[in-house]
Amino acid sequence: MLYFTLHHALRHALRRVLAPMALMAIAAAAYAADPLQGLLSRVLPYGDDASRVHFTVTERPAAAPDSFSLTTRGGHLYVRANSRVAAAAGLHWYLQHYAHATVTWDMPTARLPRRLPGVDGETHACRVPYRYYLNFCTHSYSMAFWDWERWQQELDWMALHGINLPLVITGFEAVWAHVLMHDYGYATLRDVGSFVPGAVYMGWFFMNNMTAEGGPLPDSWYARRLDLARRIIERAQAYGMEVVVPGYVGMLPADFLERADPQRVAHWQASDIADAGMWCSFRRPAFVRNPERLAEVAARYYAAIDSLFGAGTIHAYAIDPFHEGAVPQGIDRPAEAVTAMWQALLLHDPEALWVAQHWQDNPREWLTHTVPRGRLLILDLHGESHADTVCGGYSTDATAQPHDWVWGMVGNFGGNVGLHGRLSRLLTTCRQAMDGAPANGLKGIGALPEGIDNNPMLYDLLFALPWLDGSLTEQQWVEQYVDMRYGARGSACRSLLQAWQLLARSVYACPTDAQQGTTESVLMQRPDVRPHTVSTWATSSWYWDKDDVRQAARHMLAAARVMAASESFRHDLVDVVRQVLADEAHTLLTQLSTASGAEATTIADRFMQLLLDQDRLLGTRREWRLGTWTEAARSWGDTPAEADAYEHAARALLTTWAGRTQAEQGGLIDYANREWQGLLRGYYYPRWRAFFDNGCRTGTPWFEQVEWPFVEGRCDAPYGSFTSAPEGDAIEVARELMARYAP
Repeated sequence: MLYFTLHHALRHALRRVLAPMALMAIAAAAYAADPLQGLLSRVLPYGDDASRVHFTVTERPAAAPDSFSLTTRGGHLYVRANSRVAAAAGLHWYLQHYAHATVTWDMPTARLPRRLPGVDGETHACRVPYRYYLNFCTHSYSMAFWDWERWQQELDWMALHGINLPLVITGFEAVWAHVLMHDYGYATLRDVGSFVPGAVYMGWFFMNNMTAEGGPLPDSWYARRLDLARRIIERAQAYGMEVVVPGYVGMLPADFLERADPQRVAHWQASDIADAGMWCSFRRPAFVRNPERLAEVAARYYAAIDSLFGAGTIHAYAIDPFHEGAVPQGIDRPAEAVTAMWQALLLHDPEALWVAQHWQDNPREWLTHTVPRGRLLILDLHGESHADTVCGGYSTDATAQPHDWVWGMVGNFGGNVGLHGRLSRLLTTCRQAMDGAPANGLKGIGALPEGIDNNPMLYDLLFALPWLDGSLTEQQWVEQYVDMRYGARGSACRSLLQAWQLLARSVYACPTDAQQGTTESVLMQRPDVRPHTVSTWATSSWYWDKDDVRQAARHMLAAARVMAASESFRHDLVDVVRQVLADEAHTLLTQLSTASGAEATTIADRFMQLLLDQDRLLGTRREWRLGTWTEAARSWGDTPAEADAYEHAARALLTTWAGRTQAEQGGLIDYANREWQGLLRGYYYPRWRAFFDNGCRTGTPWFEQVEWPFVEGRCDAPYGSFTSAPEGDAIEVARELMARYAP
């Protein structure tokens, strides 16, 4: 492969990393031809469950929708489908609607009943050809340090939810290493690191928002990420998914002409490259102003993709020129630039599909009037928040005909923790958008969260809707969800249903368009005696009756004895009680804003104790422990110094987001706040403690005193001190804290 013509350091890193993986490749080869058998072994690992499921996948006619049918016979389940993704979705449908089980992030496995409930030829056809998944930001806020095991779990989750168009950016920094070193003569990977950012910032790099921050990465990173990317894409394609990868968006390093081999850029002029300006206090990558030079770099970028991943294997490209901030002053002919991008893409791949986000004012007319209908797919990120039933923004071609689009739900911003959603709006407007097809141009539905591992109920609903034949009410969905989530019967089922009915009418009934994601817990805000939003653009509001959430937690505790063995129940119990404590923190801070003297001291002491109790509650579950995130980060380091550097980046993203300039001027401070064990005790508690000890005075230099010392490990929590191992019993701690804060 051409990739191996890169600098010897990269060749050595590839050899060192890939050699031990050969044995794993041999083990995985058995499932390469039939990935559905591998899925069965992972999703149904108990007893002989996997052997009781049989798939038959027939070829799907070009114009036919994905479909599956289910039949039980002789104690076995037979799933017949016309695609592998449809077959996996059929298995999940049976698990949910007949076996009272669902596969989610917190519970990636399921059990079949000893006696399979009967079904005879039940058939479902999907109403839309595309089921899209992931946001550029998800790859940073949630996936930055995933290994193959975690990615494999996610790919199984995608297949079971019928997803067939996922975004994959993992490892595509190796494409840039190839272009800069192989094609333009960059000397070392460290030179590449003056352009490619650190591990946690890849999402914004590929959206052309920022460059270099947190770099350079160790040489070993590129080889390991390239191998991981190949595995991800190979498995996705084996399932029959069409992966969407970063296309060429017109960017280059600002110092490109200084670092490149002079002979290879002798035909370039300094005026060919424009300063693209700033994004949230970060310098954007430079932009290739000259259309001929842009086409040249694009051709080499796409050739590198073919070299690294195989020619003709990828046909969908995510390209968002001028994302978040319109066209910089130095780029005076945006339509010409977009035309050059499209022509270069078409020259590389005559079957190419351009995938663009509708976010803020993009895509603009220079894109929608350049790329022809049928070759542009617009991801409407406002679908759920603004109740879109037609694609908003500049969504038509030059003749005012609608482009193809995907109705999208973002839902989560920054990976923040919290119960939140617009359940009724999701249920009604997504269906209305599908009912309006094909006249409205709708081609799919999708989830584009900035962070995952939260509010799984919404994702189960979203990806079920295209397979439903008739109408579904909110009440019906809540009843179905409780059944498939817990499989409870009798009084436990009644208690859980009451809990979810209360949650549906409260935290899952966000009434406003403006609110971006969950209402953040005040425990994470920079200290003040008044409650306010934690991150700059959160627009949080406490729109629900807090007593509804308290009552929901009590109903869940009433089912605890019966449901104690259910991991999904334990997860949800902790999440709901966590919300009760977050609500109480908001109440206490509201009271503190008008209190004084001994009363204020009492409230402050209770607030601080609640913060520590919240830390203890969340520590009972692996998914809410900071150590799960930092351990994953450290696993990418080949040396203690590299592991420390990765943990530094992992801590920074969740707190200061980056360095001083960003924390004080960029607006992203605490944007990725997490109500997690370890962060509460190690980061948020010291901030609040200093605030109260200083007489509740604002203006404290938080960055120097608390925030940056935490990022650098110069505090009570040095690098390597957080663990993923749960502590305590979730039910016992939840019961204790409910008695204390919501008696």
